[in-house]
Amino acid sequence: MKVIVYNFLWMFGDRIFKMLLALFVGIWIVRYFGPAYYGKFNYVTAWLSIFSILIPLGTESILVSEFVKYESDRDSLLASGFLMYLVSSIFFSVLAVIIIYFARSNDNESLSICLVLLMPNFLRSFTIPKYYFESVLKVKKIVIIENSYLILFSVIKILLLYFKVKPIIFIWMFALEGIFISLTIFIYYNLSHSLFRIAGYSIVRIKELISKSFPLLLANLSVIAYMKMDQIMVGNLVGDRNLGIYSVAVRISEMWYFIPMAIASSFYPMLIRTYADNSVKYFRILQTLHCYLFLLSLCLAIFIQFFGTSIVHILYGEQFRMSAEILKVHIWTGVFVFLGVAGSNDLIIRELQKHSLYKSLFGLSINLILNWLLIPGYGIFGAAIATLISQVASSCLYYLIPSDTRVLFYIQFNCLKIWKYPSMLRVL
Repeated sequence: MKVIVYNFLWMFGDRIFKMLLALFVGIWIVRYFGPAYYGKFNYVTAWLSIFSILIPLGTESILVSEFVKYESDRDSLLASGFLMYLVSSIFFSVLAVIIIYFARSNDNESLSICLVLLMPNFLRSFTIPKYYFESVLKVKKIVIIENSYLILFSVIKILLLYFKVKPIIFIWMFALEGIFISLTIFIYYNLSHSLFRIAGYSIVRIKELISKSFPLLLANLSVIAYMKMDQIMVGNLVGDRNLGIYSVAVRISEMWYFIPMAIASSFYPMLIRTYADNSVKYFRILQTLHCYLFLLSLCLAIFIQFFGTSIVHILYGEQFRMSAEILKVHIWTGVFVFLGVAGSNDLIIRELQKHSLYKSLFGLSINLILNWLLIPGYGIFGAAIATLISQVASSCLYYLIPSDTRVLFYIQFNCLKIWKYPSMLRVL
């Protein structure tokens, strides 16, 4: 048990540290880029985020599970995963270049950003040992490797800001950081374990991994497409400068999303135990979780209405002042994201995971239609409104459609009855 807790603390601490350092350095880089170049950068990274999800083919958690089950067959799993990632990274990287080339046919700068940022993707196969280390609860070394490079390259980026180099140099730094991390993880595995040999791969095993991971791949793809498609459409329809302004608002709005995940994960073991023993109490605890997250997200949204302008001005400067108005709309999306995270626990416990995919596709469809209708007339305000409405549809209204998820809609509706909170929260 101590090993599990120790491993969790390293992984959780790693995420918090990376988030805070990336936020600190990222703010200065965004200010340096300005709205237009930052918008161009975000347009490319939005596309690459989608292809980065596709490269592992949804096998990350599957590989960890397979290493646990078949540790004696570790070398074959490593070789099979390596070959699978290598082929998929080449295929999807070429596809990404083709899409950026045709989407931005007269924009060599966007193509240059794309080509540089794709370099770490070609080395994604070298990160396969990371999943082995996770399976044996030895992530400490991986965390140290990743954070060492994060600190090193953060210092380099700060120095580059001081010397006022061209923006493309920062893009190279992002790429080199990923390259060095991948190579170091691979070298560390070879030094601490048997020498890696790709000849040990198994086509049968690769097919098994892909067949097991395909539902996860679809779910992950629908989620990332849902999160990034608004930025792609803003870039296509109203230009890079508007996308840069919009992206700053989204960045601030989404930086709080780790909070519901942390709270929901702390409730998760209690919900699992209670569901097996007492379904009535289970739904009461689930209601309590929803109420906590709803109240927290509501306070956050109200706080941004009063202080959003000051936050944007202090962090990003006068050139991004319009981001504050977008933020005041987009922040309300968080209310439904928080509720959606609470509902996801229930879908897993009651083995209704298929609805996670369905509701993401439902939200994505509405998001695409609304963005297409609203952005030409209302610009980035239209994109923020489209994101808000589609999140309401995905995280709340969808649950009314299938009979087995309808209880979640009623639980969410009860969150509006704030006068009943004292009795709801006493269940714990």
